[in-house]
Amino acid sequence: MSDRFAVRARDIRRQRLKRGLLGAATVLVLGTLTWLVWFSDVLAVHDVDVAGRTSLQEKQVLRTAQVPAGEPLARVDLTAIKARIASMDRVESVDVSRSWPATISIDIVERRAVMWSLIGGRARGIDRNGIDFRAYSRAPGSLVEASIAVADPDERLEVTEAVASVIDLITQKDQALRRQVQAVSAETKDSIVLDLTRGRTILWGSARKGTRKLEVLDSLLTLDASRYDVSAPDQPTTRK
Repeated sequence: MSDRFAVRARDIRRQRLKRGLLGAATVLVLGTLTWLVWFSDVLAVHDVDVAGRTSLQEKQVLRTAQVPAGEPLARVDLTAIKARIASMDRVESVDVSRSWPATISIDIVERRAVMWSLIGGRARGIDRNGIDFRAYSRAPGSLVEASIAVADPDERLEVTEAVASVIDLITQKDQALRRQVQAVSAETKDSIVLDLTRGRTILWGSARKGTRKLEVLDSLLTLDASRYDVSAPDQPTTRK
């Protein structure tokens, strides 16, 4: 009986020893991994990959991003890098992520001009959100000229955004119409007017129901007229 108890006690001690060694090994592995990831230069930043840029130079992005070379990848403040890049005039959106083992990946979507306007005596490109973000040395012939007759800065931005959304919609959905649009003007967000080739105009009205207005114009523009009114697309009119 005593021998059996002795064997059992020895087995229990062995099991406890194994559990202790396993626990110690686990702590050691976790500690090593923590050190490797958070404190060593084994998984530190050694490269920055910039994707998506078209007009921006890579060195501009890297200078603005200020990615801390040599810092452990896990400790890099991605939010701060993203905020710095997002502050660049030509950046519409940006995503910053870690690419293990040693790379920070920056994926940029640049603003794209859908029209231009004369602002402060200079031709400025305006994106689909109504943001003027770049200057041109001369008026870009490939873009629609926009005249926004609004003085108040906040109201002007609101009107410009509405006009830009209309031009972007036409560009995306109806290239045939886009080729005919020479200029666009507005005094309010509800009074958008498109100037077409051959002296014709379209009273577009507000930016609402844009797709419906394009559908109506598809047949309306086949009529011989100088002015097409789709501000109320379900009751369109024309005028000689």
